[in-house]
Amino acid sequence: MEDSREETREEPKQETPKETLVSLRSVTRSVTLPDDQQLHILKGIDLAVYSGDHTAIVGRSGCGKSTLLNLLGLLDVPTSGELEFLGQPADRLGNNARARLRGSTVGFVFQQFNLLPGRSALDNVITPLFYAKGKEFWRRREIAMDMLDRVGLAARATTMPNMLSGGEQQRVAIARALVRRPRLILADEPTGALDVETGQSVMALLDTVATETAAALVTITHDTNVAALARACYRLDSGVLSPLSVPAAAGVGA
Repeated sequence: MEDSREETREEPKQETPKETLVSLRSVTRSVTLPDDQQLHILKGIDLAVYSGDHTAIVGRSGCGKSTLLNLLGLLDVPTSGELEFLGQPADRLGNNARARLRGSTVGFVFQQFNLLPGRSALDNVITPLFYAKGKEFWRRREIAMDMLDRVGLAARATTMPNMLSGGEQQRVAIARALVRRPRLILADEPTGALDVETGQSVMALLDTVATETAAALVTITHDTNVAALARACYRLDSGVLSPLSVPAAAGVGA
């Protein structure tokens, strides 16, 4: 007897579209020099940063990396072009509105750590939570301690920065950047002051936490080995951004 049952086929799963956190279209940034000449730092930048992605931007010193990071982090606005952050035109937001959005949405990790020298590791991580509201503010110590535990430094909570190793200081800086669960993490040369092994550990930690929280991670670096850990890579050269193909990393900081 023939089997009359119809063969059922599974429909291919469609990926959920990623949310665009930051979008730059034809963005330029120029400054006026003392002799009234224009210095063109960024020239026609097109870039989209999506939720859950890890993007790397590679460039030498003086190529405009810091200027681009300032735009992505709402510290500055373009001279021309369009910059949208969570669908809002950045140039239409006042300084206070940009500061509020930046404080609740963006986390910064810097090469030099920028920890407060007279404060313990825990106090450094708590600092961003003083700008929080409601339960997040009242539970700030507990939240900060949980984040220190996430980066493996719960036992060093009361230690001052000058008693921490370089890798430990960077992990405190990462905990501070992530304590408010930012949607966008901007890491500016995060392994530049670290040895190879510690740099690998720091990048793995950043990538893991960003993936778990569905945050976008943008790494600004001169090191192609660091860039190779990202899923999308770009080169910034003389203010011009272009896609970059990077081979698998041999070792961060190598």
